Amino acid sequence: MDSKLPIEIELIYEVMPCNAMRSVQEPLPGPHACSYFRQWGTYHSFDYVADRVPVDQNIPLHVKYVGRANLLPEVLSGCRKSPIMAIGINPNLPGWFKNKRGALNPMFDSYKQYAHYFRYRSTYKLLISQQDYTNFGGGIHDTPFSGFTLNVPADVNGDRVITAVPDDQTMYEGYLGLLKDMATAMAWPLDNLKLEEDFTYMNMIACPSARWRTTTDPTDPLLPPMTVTQRDGIVNECFRERKHFIKQLYQSLPAVIIVFSQSTATPFITELHGRFTQGDPRPNESVDELSQRHIRLHYGNLDDGSILDARVIFSPHISGDPDHFNALRARVLDHLIDEARSGRVNFNPNTGHLARSRGGCSFCPALEIGPCPYSDELRPLAVDLGFASNLLAPIDMIAEKRAQQTLIANLNLTEIGNNVQWIDEPEGIKKV
Repeated sequence: MDSKLPIEIELIYEVMPCNAMRSVQEPLPGPHACSYFRQWGTYHSFDYVADRVPVDQNIPLHVKYVGRANLLPEVLSGCRKSPIMAIGINPNLPGWFKNKRGALNPMFDSYKQYAHYFRYRSTYKLLISQQDYTNFGGGIHDTPFSGFTLNVPADVNGDRVITAVPDDQTMYEGYLGLLKDMATAMAWPLDNLKLEEDFTYMNMIACPSARWRTTTDPTDPLLPPMTVTQRDGIVNECFRERKHFIKQLYQSLPAVIIVFSQSTATPFITELHGRFTQGDPRPNESVDELSQRHIRLHYGNLDDGSILDARVIFSPHISGDPDHFNALRARVLDHLIDEARSGRVNFNPNTGHLARSRGGCSFCPALEIGPCPYSDELRPLAVDLGFASNLLAPIDMIAEKRAQQTLIANLNLTEIGNNVQWIDEPEGIKKV
């Protein structure tokens, strides 16, 4: 899609329906590679009760149960201009596991609600309490392949309304811990720092699974592995052709990227190998080796002479490989603190949050999910345009998008990506 919409808005309309289109509406003769994600079954899902965006920035706990559904692809979680970004290989899937069968997954029919959820999602996902799950008929018979729907009674409007509980995610709590420890080391106030504002997270592939692997799992025989053909097809479709990850990365332009897990590090390095200007990371290196060096990724140069780059920190998976992560956590934190001390990551006392990364953004006001608290500090990529963070200056937005597209075009991603192997998940349970 080459529209006049800003990339951050365009991505919402591209990503939300993507798997449904690839899995159901692709022409014959055979199933599309991305239909693999349908092999994971269906999961309990929720929608917002009101047919509008919530009036505040909190993810509601009072939600509408909408039954079982296939899963939506995911976009970046948090503020699009946060200076720190965590990267994994693909989104987690708590509901696959027996102890999380009451997990609730977003199933919106509104693009604005979809945008609201991923903009303000923080350290938790939603879960039906164990008592309610039991009362509604949940139990061992409820699996991703059972087709079982919870017996939630309808109210006078025909809605099956439930009160969910926050299900803290170990991975996301780990991100927040790194953020706060960095701020403490810098003597920055902690009062307003939040994951959804100051430390975003996203994945190289948009669709969820419990594992990323092409072999069977001896500990979980029902787990559906990808074929090598499916894996390569998914990567070509999502990462290289549609560039969902790259577009989000280049719209956000974070000052720090933290790459979690060996299975993410290998394709990240190989896909972007021509862009590293310091540290010389190699695809076959372990995260232990990579975490010892100062590594920088060059996004590109702007017409005003500005050099755009990021510190890249490699780390074991926080929840999938916790012992390994804990052994290297201090090293990861030292890299973060070093970027703060160098002035590449700063605290803005006017907002109470970290200073935003370079570039314009219209995400929140354009999608009417909230005001932008950072509009006064956003600096456009396009020179001297006075980019406004709203939809009232189409020429400015077009110029900003062109600047982003120029940076992306200079990657030559298709050319360098053909020989990349996206390896299997070598670590423990992914992102539980």
